[in-house]
Formats: sequence, C-alpha cells, structure tokens
Amino acid sequence: MRTDSVKPFFWNCENICREAKMPNQKSTQNNGVVKKGQAYWQTDWMTKVLSNGYNSQAKLVFMRIASFGERGCWMINETFQEEFNRSDRTIRRAISALWSKGDIIVTGWNGHGRKIYAASHPRVKAALNAEYNIARQKGKVETVDQYRAKVRMRLHD
Repeated sequence: MRTDSVKPFFWNCENICREAKMPNQKSTQNNGVVKKGQAYWQTDWMTKVLSNGYNSQAKLVFMRIASFGERGCWMINETFQEEFNRSDRTIRRAISALWSKGDIIVTGWNGHGRKIYAASHPRVKAALNAEYNIARQKGKVETVDQYRAKVRMRLHD
C-alpha cells in the first residue's frame, strides 16, 4: 500500500462537504437587549424583577413571558400548565402576582387574543406605542385610553 496516495479521512470529508455545498452553521443572533456573553436572566431589568420577592413559580412564568420579548407571550394558562407541570391555580397566582407588582402588561384575556408582556423589557413600551400609533392613524382610536380599552390592556397603577 502506498502511503503517498492515501489521504486522511478528514481531507475526504472536507472535500465532500465543499462539493455538496453544505451551508455554513448559522450563528445566533443577538436581539440587542442582551450583551454578548451575558445570559438573558442576568440583564439588569431581568434581575430587578427576579429579586422582587416572587416565589419560584412566578419567576419561572416571568422568564417564559420575557423570552417572547416585544412580540408578547401568546400562551394561555393551559399551555403554561402543560409546560411547567403546574396546576391552573398556581399559574393564575403567578400571573396575578406579577401583574399586581406591575412587572407584566396584559392585553386581551385568556384564550381571546391575550398577550402578556414583560413591562420592564427595553423594547416592549416602544412596540406597544407603535401599535397605538398604527391604530390611531387608521382611525380606530383617538386617545390612549380608547386604545387600552379596545385591546383590554390591564396595567397596574
């Protein structure tokens, strides 16, 4: 067997991949809220909420809501129940506790277009203001109070 004609296995795989024109691995994209190398739950706005005296269930629910960012969490209570293996009462208590301290904004109601936003997320208020401006331009609402009533926005004062 001639050793000069034998090429290593890795060389062959590299050529096959090049010939097949396999796509490069996608890099993860930063949403602009998290600094590079920093975990999502270690951001300033997240640690402030998580150290607000909530129980572990409320923290878990909040982290899931916050993961949706400015799009808002669409999940109904039953989906939270299945995902976290908790009772309906536990999920309702967690959402109520987060809402009563003003850490979440709720629009709609459970199962009927409800969206839950993390109130302290840096991009949420801008997204909600943009939705209000679009509704105002289309002539659907004239004031912020009308918009809040229309989307059934519940803010804790």
